[in-house]
Amino acid sequence: MKDAGAAVTALPILEGIERLPLAVAMRESFWLYPTVETLHIAGIAGLFGTVLLLDLRLLGIGRAVLLSPLIRLAVPVSLVSFMLVALTGSLMFLAHAQEFVASPLFVYKIAFVMLLLTNAAVLHLRAAGHPDDSNAYRLGGLGRIQVALSIFGWLCVIGMGRWLAYV
Repeated sequence: MKDAGAAVTALPILEGIERLPLAVAMRESFWLYPTVETLHIAGIAGLFGTVLLLDLRLLGIGRAVLLSPLIRLAVPVSLVSFMLVALTGSLMFLAHAQEFVASPLFVYKIAFVMLLLTNAAVLHLRAAGHPDDSNAYRLGGLGRIQVALSIFGWLCVIGMGRWLAYV
């Protein structure tokens, strides 16, 4: 990571976070940070993979796949994957709290995640509330925009996460 902390006055709470034994271990261990980052990427793959499948199905691609069973399979995988991403992301944050908070890119990324989680909840409630497995469920124009923004938004979050290491 680049040293972005010099441009922002250090906050005592962030300094305290970075002094935690786990944060120090994340920075100083040869294998810990790369292992956590690898698990983070695995969680991203699970999360984005299931979100993409559901979103494409909601857009009408793969209509032969019944929506209700797909939701029952994909949502738990999405939730577990998100928990893995949140846990590993939090561990990486511990190691570089001041740098991350000083980065507008990190702030945008977290804001996007919050918006996308809200969007996913709305889409899930709309789709899961459909009582029929006949695949007659169709999104209206606003719903299709929501789904397209979901795919694009998660790709942006992934990109912002990667860019954090370089800007």
